[in-house]
Amino acid sequence: MASTTTNINNNTSPAEENVTLSSTPTSPSMPPKNEIEPPDDHVAAARGPPPLPYNLREHKIMIFLFWMLILTECTLIPIIFYFCIANLTDMRPGAMFAIITAMFGFISGGEYGLRGLRLAMKKDTYRPLFGAGRWSFDTVHLVLGQPYFVMTALMIGFSIPDPPLMRGLSIIMPVGILMVTIYMMWTGIAHHFGWHLRHHRLSSHVVGQVYPPLTFCIMEDITACDGGGGKEYREAALKRYNASPRFRRMLVEMLWGWAITGS
Repeated sequence: MASTTTNINNNTSPAEENVTLSSTPTSPSMPPKNEIEPPDDHVAAARGPPPLPYNLREHKIMIFLFWMLILTECTLIPIIFYFCIANLTDMRPGAMFAIITAMFGFISGGEYGLRGLRLAMKKDTYRPLFGAGRWSFDTVHLVLGQPYFVMTALMIGFSIPDPPLMRGLSIIMPVGILMVTIYMMWTGIAHHFGWHLRHHRLSSHVVGQVYPPLTFCIMEDITACDGGGGKEYREAALKRYNASPRFRRMLVEMLWGWAITGS
């Protein structure tokens, strides 16, 4: 009996073996990509908005040093200079004020000039998306440029008389803040009514698109240019802005919070 079984196994042809192997069940194949159903909206919402490739914790030392220098420029240096000059010298008030105001914009103006050089470089690493010109800069640079010019003109004009016009000098900072908040309100109103950009772009939002809230431009420009995020961050920020209604609502609420309290 055993020999008969052995003979049967030995007489099996290779073709029969192939037929036998091919008849075994196989695992189901994956459907083509075009047949895969898109994820449900609830699933996409559970995954969260597109991530931003920037971690503030990795830059906390530089952020701390920058704001410490700004605080020193705006508060500590004027106070120290005033009491030292007033108590240790007999300098007239006009000259004393000229020395103190010479420190105005030493840190903030330096950062403003540095970001201008980054935006004007041949490589477009820090410039806005979609073909921004080399000398077009970005929204933050243009929005801050006008207040800087007006504040400097007011400071020079009100400090020329002897003694300086203190009432005029006291409105310099409020005028600069008011200029920014007025434009911030304008972008908030335009975004609310869905108005389109007609004559100029706002960072990565080009002519023809709906006005973004100015808070988005501030976030995009400062992180991409001053923070070194570059175009990678601009692309990710724009992707999140277009994909997340909650993100857009947060930026609008932040805009009106800043605009109302600043004005």
